[in-house]
Amino acid sequence: MGTTLKRTTIFLTEDQHETLRRIAFDRRTSMSKLIRDAALKIMEDEEDTITWKQYQHTRVKRESQNKL
Repeated sequence: MGTTLKRTTIFLTEDQHETLRRIAFDRRTSMSKLIRDAALKIMEDEEDTITWKQYQHTRVKRESQNKL
């Protein structure tokens, strides 16, 4: 069963487009695949990011456990 893809439009400079086209050609893949992979990396990085409040809570909890 395949994944449904949504169409979107992005704007690249001529240089960006040409560079992306060359990378896709060298890797024997599509420009779309490169862009999807880059977007996925950003989303995965975002999921790994915690807020300052979450960090503080984790640190306080860890410090209180170390005192025991």
